[in-house]
Amino acid sequence: MAGQSYAALMQRLQALPGVRELGRTGEYPVYAVEQGDRPDLPPALLIGGTHGDEPAGTEAALEFCRRSGGPWLDSFNFLVVPCLNPHGYDRNTRHNGQGVDINWAYQRADVPEIQLVRQLVTGRRFAFVVDFHEDWESPGFYLYELYRNRTPVGPQLMEKVSRLCPLNTQPVIEGQPARGGIIVPTTEKHEELRGQGIPIVLFDHHTDHLLTTETPTSLSLEQRVQVQLAALETVVEAQRR
Repeated sequence: MAGQSYAALMQRLQALPGVRELGRTGEYPVYAVEQGDRPDLPPALLIGGTHGDEPAGTEAALEFCRRSGGPWLDSFNFLVVPCLNPHGYDRNTRHNGQGVDINWAYQRADVPEIQLVRQLVTGRRFAFVVDFHEDWESPGFYLYELYRNRTPVGPQLMEKVSRLCPLNTQPVIEGQPARGGIIVPTTEKHEELRGQGIPIVLFDHHTDHLLTTETPTSLSLEQRVQVQLAALETVVEAQRR
């Protein structure tokens, strides 16, 4: 997104209720926002901006925080990281200041963003995790869904999103089999990626339900944000039942 500035984003972040600084990566602070503080409710985790050139996830997370969780705070406490990769956001690049793709560097001890994620999730389990992404090559929206001991929400999520944007209905997406725009990684692929990717580690150790949403970058930023929020709404409403 041409002209994006992390300094401007910081002003918006710092104005949110429940914001705190997690730590720093180089010259940049990374923030988390906590929505809800009821100890009797389970936490949910939302992550945006892992790739700096995917601003829709950051904007969706900010809009969610601006709404202060709405009626969903009667069911969950939310922990939100709107922009995990401020260096990439500031420069409109996928990678961080080290030239590392954070999303696939969980095993590395020298990546500051990974250390912040580790500190954030250590000893915690989440009712669900939603990881906002986008794909400049995709002709439509698609979804990764990992789940155990629960009913998947992918089909109803895709039905809702289909009212807002095209779906990627290709039988193979990102080298993995897909059905109706939903990728459920095979056991072999999961084992190949174990310990490397942030989503895989979170699913293996911190949640029973993880969704990675991928909006097509060909849509306007406003449309992409609307799609991300619609996907999140579907997940939350399904989990509340």
